[in-house]
Amino acid sequence: MASPEYLICLECETPCYVFEWEDGKLSEVLCQACGNDDPDQFALPEDIEEMSGA
Repeated sequence: MASPEYLICLECETPCYVFEWEDGKLSEVLCQACGNDDPDQFALPEDIEEMSGA
């Protein structure tokens, strides 16, 4: 999978553009808004749409 344009922080729902994408998965990330740096707490934009039922 190609690197996504951005990820969504699940803590504050802010789009995050600063991250490292390796071997088709997120390896390192930092939310500039809330400081979250746990890769498990970020989702792809299309995953957020599925969660919200859109």
